[in-house]
Amino acid sequence: MRVLYDHQTFTGARYGGVPRYFYDLMHNLKYHQGVDVSLSLLFSNNEYLKKGDIRTVYPFSYFLGSRYTNLMFSHLNRLNSALQISIKNYDVFHPTFFNNYFAPFLGNKPYVITYHDAIPEKFGTEYGLLDGFSKDHKRNLLHNAAGIIAVSENTKNDIIEIFDLSPDKVDVVYHSTHFSTFKPADDFDIETPENYLLYVGTRENYKNFDVFIKGVAPVLKQNPGLQLICAGSCPFTAVELHWLQAEGIADAVWYQPVVSDAQLYRLYQKALCFVYPSLYEGFGIPVIEAFACGCPVVLSDRSCFPEVAQDAAVYFNPDSPADITAVISRVVSSSEQRSALVTRGYSRLKDFSPGITAIQTLEVYKKAAGR
Repeated sequence: MRVLYDHQTFTGARYGGVPRYFYDLMHNLKYHQGVDVSLSLLFSNNEYLKKGDIRTVYPFSYFLGSRYTNLMFSHLNRLNSALQISIKNYDVFHPTFFNNYFAPFLGNKPYVITYHDAIPEKFGTEYGLLDGFSKDHKRNLLHNAAGIIAVSENTKNDIIEIFDLSPDKVDVVYHSTHFSTFKPADDFDIETPENYLLYVGTRENYKNFDVFIKGVAPVLKQNPGLQLICAGSCPFTAVELHWLQAEGIADAVWYQPVVSDAQLYRLYQKALCFVYPSLYEGFGIPVIEAFACGCPVVLSDRSCFPEVAQDAAVYFNPDSPADITAVISRVVSSSEQRSALVTRGYSRLKDFSPGITAIQTLEVYKKAAGR
């Protein structure tokens, strides 16, 4: 089986859940399933590719600024991808994002697409085109695909409803995390507060950060010395700083950039608990990252979270600051509950191994290729 992946998710992203998904998938297919994996990419600063052995790429500097430099190298990568697609030395093509530039070059070759979440369709009227692609564009892309991978049953149900797809065309393949096998060096440590809650990732719109701040503020005030670390994404905006000051917790909340897997692992490992207040996710990779690092998990009760975490997390109503306060307070005050959550997290993690993801994805490819 020969599978070709394209440049889209790797050109401008140094880190992130989607490039991590594709990198891990390619690695496990190549080294554990004997798949002939190709990545049509020339220029990238992606850290996973730099440290891996899937594809040698050329790094670039942002001499035109981030936006225009990424745009220029994206066009160069697209030309290379179009050439590799035209050569047709593959059985299945797997684009890594929603641009359909490849359509004129495919001929009769099948393609499979992964649908990570329906966030743009769920929240597009409120926040605009969150990924830059219209519903009609995606509908055409999905209907012409030979196979569709949804990362949860919740996501499958959403895209079937939104895009009027046959259920038989959509296969659920859960995400996995390389943290299930990754461990930092024994002598690697980071400086953190003695007791802290952990938030990971972006904080805009549907992430529900404003309501979360209202809910977590009483917990921080009632527990002297307890802090909140917001890891990854970007520093706090002026609006977010205003929220923190208005709640009187600006001194107890701090932003932490993430510069390595080892650092993120330790942030999870040393936290009292990881909290995910999002209104919607397609899967929620940080949930299983926390499981792998032995971190208790506290979640919104929406979308895919109960499906993914099951009894390995405790849940709150993300619309209710009072409920957020009550649930986090119970976890913070009970070492027994935190210990039980860690144990259940390790058990639940067994269902999300990179090997399972690779095997199930390969079955989708075989079906798409008619094998």
